[in-house]
Amino acid sequence: MATLAQVFHELSATADDASASVAQPRRTGRVALLATAALVLVLAVGCAERDVGDLPAIRERGELRVAVRPGFRSAPAGREVLVEQLAARLGVGVRWVEPAGHDQLVEWLEKGRADLVVSRHSPVSLIGTSAVASTPVEWVDEVVIVSGSMPDLDLADLRGGAVHLPLSALTPALEAGLAERGLSIVAAPEEMPLEVLVAEVAAGRVPAAVVDSGVLEASTEVDAVQTVGPPLLRRPVVWSVRGANGQLRRAVDDFLFAEEVLARSTPIAACLDLGGIRRARVLRVVTRNSPTTCFVSRGGLEGFEYELAVAFARELRLRLELAIPPPGVDPVEWLEQGFGDLAVLHEPAPPSVERRFLVSRPYREVDLVSVVAGRANAAFSVDDLAGTAVAASPGVAEMVGLIPLEPQIGRVPAEGDLEAFGALQLVARGAAAVAVVDSDAARLGVEGDGGLQIGPVVVPGAGLVWLVNASSSELAAAVDGFLDRASSSGLIAQLAAKNLGRWLPEVSPRRPVVPDGDLTPYDEYLTWAARRNGIDWRLLASLMYEESRFDPDAVGPGGSAGLFQLMPSTWLELGVEDPHHPGEAIEAGARYLRWLIDQFPGLDLADQVAMAIASYNVGPRHVADARRLAVRMGLDPDRWAGNVETAMYLLDDPEVARDFPAGACQCRRGAAYTRRILRRYAAYAEQFPPA
Repeated sequence: MATLAQVFHELSATADDASASVAQPRRTGRVALLATAALVLVLAVGCAERDVGDLPAIRERGELRVAVRPGFRSAPAGREVLVEQLAARLGVGVRWVEPAGHDQLVEWLEKGRADLVVSRHSPVSLIGTSAVASTPVEWVDEVVIVSGSMPDLDLADLRGGAVHLPLSALTPALEAGLAERGLSIVAAPEEMPLEVLVAEVAAGRVPAAVVDSGVLEASTEVDAVQTVGPPLLRRPVVWSVRGANGQLRRAVDDFLFAEEVLARSTPIAACLDLGGIRRARVLRVVTRNSPTTCFVSRGGLEGFEYELAVAFARELRLRLELAIPPPGVDPVEWLEQGFGDLAVLHEPAPPSVERRFLVSRPYREVDLVSVVAGRANAAFSVDDLAGTAVAASPGVAEMVGLIPLEPQIGRVPAEGDLEAFGALQLVARGAAAVAVVDSDAARLGVEGDGGLQIGPVVVPGAGLVWLVNASSSELAAAVDGFLDRASSSGLIAQLAAKNLGRWLPEVSPRRPVVPDGDLTPYDEYLTWAARRNGIDWRLLASLMYEESRFDPDAVGPGGSAGLFQLMPSTWLELGVEDPHHPGEAIEAGARYLRWLIDQFPGLDLADQVAMAIASYNVGPRHVADARRLAVRMGLDPDRWAGNVETAMYLLDDPEVARDFPAGACQCRRGAAYTRRILRRYAAYAEQFPPA
């Protein structure tokens, strides 16, 4: 009876045949490869232009050219969604660029045929090129696989055999690991998708191969192969950009940092009614960034619709989570697809929307009014709009189109989701003669831009409503009940007076004014300091807002001072002479946060950041105690959410805390502090693109 080693070596003895089956698979495989090569050639011709410009040039061009490995776009769990989200954050489209082989990706990047490479690269594979690695997208294990039909093997059984992999994936560490185990290397074709290589092993046409665990787990053949022995090594998977394109690199790193910390890789689509929402303990509110809905003011979130939705969530004892669609996506469609539970858009509902959703009772009446440029004659009537194309959101345009005029009022063509303030901007730029928006937006827009003026009312007395999916009747009933109470109690009138009668919030004379379009008065300081310390500037801004509301002269109880409210002894340790100097304080605050993150090595970044933020508030020793308590409770000391976070709540009890080295602390406050900062960071990441 043949031993396991003999079985494997019998397969390896046919390595030439196996290699031929890899380089030249069965006839159908050859046809597929030829077809793939022809497609790649067509795509290559289409992207022959060379452009090595940085992020401003990419934005001017309007597209991010992304070079991807063979098989990337057909992989069951590809990164297409993540790349498209990055492009949406940057305000551009995606053009996929597909070189013929894995080994051509960096070459195309260097020659200006692509702006970003999305592949299975290791940082070491970029040494000697002009490309630089992004922050890690994921961590994977390099493993040896054989067919699942083989008997159980270990790496000793494979000694003297060969493993297949593309040579472009071979790093010095991997090569040394294979040599140590007595395994030789056969070059798999560079044009072969990694998923096809796994399938060749599963079918027994290739005796063994090396792939990373990410590819293996996503493969449709994962159950038809087996891994042999422990992983050869663990490594990061990175994307790459040209080293000279520093702005794009920083934007990619900020985006990936936020994705990992906030775990927002792909929104979860689920149409939930009130029972499911209560079980999830989160109310997902679909809205827009605008002065009437939700906006950032001095680092905090404000807005009429946002504050009204917060009150509703609190009444239900749920956490509110903003679900802001990517640029160009209609929020109504976002709700219908299940990416939110409730849409609050500060708009009336046209007939097409009323047919698709459960519509709340109207909670505020507005007029739909015309707005024209200040130099135009506003003394016209609605009848004068017959046959005119107006700038308006899709819903408002539908309602205006129902006015019995001949010819009908039309709509200025607009890409994606045009909302009220976008319509006003079209008029201000001269791209449209007339906008039709709700009277709240018109008043705020005219106050904010003296070049606009309000014309006649087009639709009087339109009711603002919230939208709920047709299957969520219990939630719809809860919404109506809340809006009734909010109206009778005066809450809606109070929020309207606060938010809808002015363009910008008042600013304390002591606190610096936030420039238009910026997040803080100190965005340049933040981006520079965050970049030096490998963190996202928006996370640093969230921490700074929590501590000082961006006031450099802030002084707290006990002597804490400055933008980051550190104690005098800590400022001294950080080498800061004047804690009220914004530049010094921000550089030191970023350095201190980085030091706290580094106190938790080996953890996932999301857990590192959460524990670092908690440490900022209560001190690293108390977080260490919470990790010890988590072990006693059977929880994971390396995970924050639901584990160390839970233990921190218990440490608030002096009877529990006295059993631990650091003793009692206000740990419940520290856990709440961490949640607030991470929620604010999530909002900042939604509203402000990567730097």
